[in-house]
Amino acid sequence: MAARGTMGLARSVAIMSIAATLSRILGFLRNTAISALFGQNQLTDMLNTSFIIPDTIYLILVGGGVSSAFIPVLASYLAARDEEVVWQTVSTAFNLVLTLVGIAVILGMIGAPALIHLIAPGFDADQAAYTAYLTRIVLVAILFHCLNGVLMGTEYAYQSFIGTAIGPLVYNTAIIVFGLALAGRYGIAAFALSTLIGAALNFLVQVWGVWYLKPRYRLTLDLNNPGIRRIFRLMLPVTIGLSIAQLNLFFNQTFIASFLPRGSINALTISSRVVLVPILFASSMGIALLPALTRIAIERDYTSFSRYLSGSLRAIIFISLPATVGLITLGQPVVRILFQHGRFTSADTLATTEALVFYSLGITAYGAYEILSRAFYATQDTITPLKIGLVTLAAGTALNFTLGPAFGIRGLALAYSLAGFVNVGLLLYYLRRKVQASLGGRRLLTTAAKSLLAALVMGLILMLVAGHLPLPAAWPRLVRESLELTLLVALGVLSYAGLAWLLRMEELANLLSILSRRLHRSRATAD
Repeated sequence: MAARGTMGLARSVAIMSIAATLSRILGFLRNTAISALFGQNQLTDMLNTSFIIPDTIYLILVGGGVSSAFIPVLASYLAARDEEVVWQTVSTAFNLVLTLVGIAVILGMIGAPALIHLIAPGFDADQAAYTAYLTRIVLVAILFHCLNGVLMGTEYAYQSFIGTAIGPLVYNTAIIVFGLALAGRYGIAAFALSTLIGAALNFLVQVWGVWYLKPRYRLTLDLNNPGIRRIFRLMLPVTIGLSIAQLNLFFNQTFIASFLPRGSINALTISSRVVLVPILFASSMGIALLPALTRIAIERDYTSFSRYLSGSLRAIIFISLPATVGLITLGQPVVRILFQHGRFTSADTLATTEALVFYSLGITAYGAYEILSRAFYATQDTITPLKIGLVTLAAGTALNFTLGPAFGIRGLALAYSLAGFVNVGLLLYYLRRKVQASLGGRRLLTTAAKSLLAALVMGLILMLVAGHLPLPAAWPRLVRESLELTLLVALGVLSYAGLAWLLRMEELANLLSILSRRLHRSRATAD
């Protein structure tokens, strides 16, 4: 039974990881298109800033509730085989989000000019006015995003990944296609408009995905629904906590950066998105793990709970440390290949790489956060992460205002990484006390030590080989550099795997075992 559950979790993680990776690739193509057309300057700074208010609305009204409350509550009803209550809860949640977010969007549109002056005080009057115009467009898109959150949360609770896997791909593809098609007429505003189109198309995909679950939607707004009341009770601390995290990110990438040279906001934004790639594995694992952890927590089987959690954390460490070293070593060619096209210059590449290197230091912390935060949510404890978030905000704010003015974008990126380690250290400490069971601290340290050793040796190998591959100089720059980067990444993966094998790392054996099972299953299906 346990083996079947582990295989199911691995399959869910694999589906989500593949879909998230493809979506992230399309996201990079979107950023590449924007960078090539407009460069790294006040235009791209204004576009990035226009997402701050809409993203905050999403996080406050929906983002925190989906993973911390909505999925666990639905999963508990499904575990009790009470589907009638499930769809009553889903219907009320959908209608409530439609109402509240609709009101927030209207208020956001009215107050956009004043809010932009507040969040980007370094912008002049023209920059602030145009950013407010872009913000109003993106605000409409966020209404669809919030509704998508409810629908996707329902699919996750049922462990159905049809719409959740396809929708983000449709979203990013629409942004690229419509953004390029409309850029000649609307300038950089084309990518705000294409975001709206993509969000609407993603909504249609999620409706299609939920349709397979045979929904029983009702036009109701029952605030006395026990499930809704539980969701409110659970999500309120998380909503405050996410607001705190958003405030830290706001100080890090917008408020202070608006006083730095033009293009700084864009450099911080796109470099942080590159760093998100290895964290996607952790996020996918956390989402797939949440329903299983919720069921185990309901049964109070904290031995199994700790075993699942410890194994997930070791997997995060095993993957995130080489990713950190790899991005530090190969960061400049990665940025150059992804973004240095058209009006994005070599100076822009250097500035973005500086931010990328220091953001990379926090990959392990933010990867572990994706697991640990959901472990608290599975036990329906959302107060403890909130308290820890307040401490993290204080630390992050102090670091941002200390390191940012002193070291520019490098200092801001480093501040964000250090705040992540403060957060995850406190989460780990209090979770261990909560479950009253060992999280395998010695095994975690052993995995960390071996992974770091293997990653550092891998980095040294890459430094020695980079720039010395015998590729024809006559080839186009993009082809030559892309091939060189591909070969270096392959060398890094093989050398790290080889070193992990020499160190007899259990995490490598587990990963190979999962891949082997999937290969045998694929062959059996083909036969």
